[in-house]
Amino acid sequence: LQRVADELVDQGAAAVVLMGSHARGDAMPESDVDIIALGEGAPYLLTRRENWLLSISWTTPAAVRASFHSPREAPGSVPGWRSARVLADAGGVAAELQAEALAWTWDVVGDGALDKYVAGEIAGLAEEVHKLVNLREQGNLTGAAVQRGILSFRLGVVMAIHLRILFDTENRLWGLVNERLGEPWRSTQARAFGLGDETFAETCMAALDLYRLAAGEVASLLDGSQRDVVRYAANLSSSADSLVDS
Repeated sequence: LQRVADELVDQGAAAVVLMGSHARGDAMPESDVDIIALGEGAPYLLTRRENWLLSISWTTPAAVRASFHSPREAPGSVPGWRSARVLADAGGVAAELQAEALAWTWDVVGDGALDKYVAGEIAGLAEEVHKLVNLREQGNLTGAAVQRGILSFRLGVVMAIHLRILFDTENRLWGLVNERLGEPWRSTQARAFGLGDETFAETCMAALDLYRLAAGEVASLLDGSQRDVVRYAANLSSSADSLVDS
């Protein structure tokens, strides 16, 4: 890691930090090594060095600070920087960013921006509900599987932000949301991901049910236009029981 850090500094990096599972100390045998280089370079490079898979991302201090203020990025960026290990930092910029992450609170983003983001995401996902219903009724199983996955995946992220959950890895995100929401969210999400003996149609219905549950959780955040869109999609979900029989 130090050799890689030195190479990145030679390429112009002002600082290099190790993030992710290897920084936290919970890496698995096949976990990649997440390295952030502060400076101007290729945004992302995945490469093998000896027996390691290296994920090298270049970014700027300004972009990192912007992520601390972003409703979508802050929940992952802040804990990532909190647990980061500094490999090179001659000018102290990485230490400054880590200090800002450690001092960060949700107030940095603001409830207004967070709620607006969540409402917009839930309203936007109504389109995926329409697509899933249409594709399943058409017998387009591949398309329906994709839409089911989009709903199940993105709803977990949106609900984490709604619940003000920080997640240093998306591997833990859905479990953290399950813990906060409990039933029926937990079992519905499991069915949507097909973790039991569900039929394909039942997993599609579970994804639609997951949307209705999320819509109910954030109903108070929606404006008039969003409320109409989300209400129709939620009703469409509840009226799609024929998917199970088809």
